[in-house]
Amino acid sequence: MPNSLSRLKFINKNLLGRKRPTIISVVKDEEKDQETIMSIMKEVETDTTIAYNEVLEKCNEQYRSKVNPVLNKDFHQMYIEGWFSHDLPPQMSALDASQPWMLYWLANSMKVLNKNGLTDEIKERIAEKVFAISPQGGPFGGGVGQLPHLASNYAAINALALCDNIGGCWDKLNLKAIYEWLMSLKQVDGCFKTCSGIGETDTRGVYCALSVASMLGIMTPELCEGVEDFLISCQNYEGGFGGCAHEDEAHGGYTFCAIASLSILAAIDRIDTSKLALWCSQRQDNAEKGFCGRSNKLVDGCYSFWIGSTASILEWHGCAECVNKEALKEYILYCCQSSKRPGLQDKPGTNPDFYHTNYVLLGLAIAENAVFITSKEGDNKSKEQVLIEEPSSATHFNSPSCLTAINPIYGLPVEELFNFSTHFRHKKSSCSS
Repeated sequence: MPNSLSRLKFINKNLLGRKRPTIISVVKDEEKDQETIMSIMKEVETDTTIAYNEVLEKCNEQYRSKVNPVLNKDFHQMYIEGWFSHDLPPQMSALDASQPWMLYWLANSMKVLNKNGLTDEIKERIAEKVFAISPQGGPFGGGVGQLPHLASNYAAINALALCDNIGGCWDKLNLKAIYEWLMSLKQVDGCFKTCSGIGETDTRGVYCALSVASMLGIMTPELCEGVEDFLISCQNYEGGFGGCAHEDEAHGGYTFCAIASLSILAAIDRIDTSKLALWCSQRQDNAEKGFCGRSNKLVDGCYSFWIGSTASILEWHGCAECVNKEALKEYILYCCQSSKRPGLQDKPGTNPDFYHTNYVLLGLAIAENAVFITSKEGDNKSKEQVLIEEPSSATHFNSPSCLTAINPIYGLPVEELFNFSTHFRHKKSSCSS
């Protein structure tokens, strides 16, 4: 009994939140012209609410400024060029398994800011680095001597797509080896392991596999078998998608991976798009103006892409605009950049980094570049096929920040994606003739 009481006290004190003190409030009754004393409970205060209020105040400080912000493109381009020109500091050794990601984040950020910003020297160095990781041409791991991983493979392929086939680097990719590796990761329920033997199975792996396969022209019925059903099972009661079937809470990153994968499979019509649109809308706070990734979480600039892209894909498929793009642009321009340090950050007061620089820029490009896709009469292609194979068939409204138009499914500039995928479609045709 004493042990039970001790355990109960511990649970009440440590696990069920802070004790809410009773406070006294004096309320004036206008009709009786007298004051009454009412006992009310103070609102529950947690670490999350404290952090939220701190972030909100920092955002409001930015919004209260008299300055009408614009994207400081030259300043941020200097940030990217600096990292391409200098060795990384020792404390970044923790990113040793993310080398292809850093190449993609930096190169893509540069292309979004300035479509001609990558020099031939940088493109050559990117290609050299990627093929140093896998001299056989794929699949790719996070660094030299590391096991191939779906996420690293996705980032490596994306980085190469930005290199404009410098030195014929695209033809060095081993499509057969990459395809066989993807098939070896395929699971009976339709998902993919992220790494042979020890990887996770969730919507991220599915997206990385399908994105690469569709870009390289190696999509097959065998590769796609059961994938739609797996993805559909990941949409939960909230309307968004979790990482796994029937168990995870909805999350911005998982939701993007699921909706982008279903777009590649032309299967958007199989999910509850209305509920998903509502969930996307609920991720945007009227006060902060940016997106959070889950319920009751803090705003984060990277979700400008993960949620913003999801909303953009839904719009392609006939859904009404479900997010406030003007408010999102305000959050990005006011709160995700600083005049003191170049690069983009997740929220006011934090430091810029490669990851947020890329995804904040992508989010801004998508918010500013509205895309409308019109299929030709008698054309059976999906809207996704039209945009990747015939980008001229899409109408783009120019970005006020003069950012490069982005394909929201792949997170790559429209022109670079078109050139890359066309190269492999033609290569496949020539091989089969």
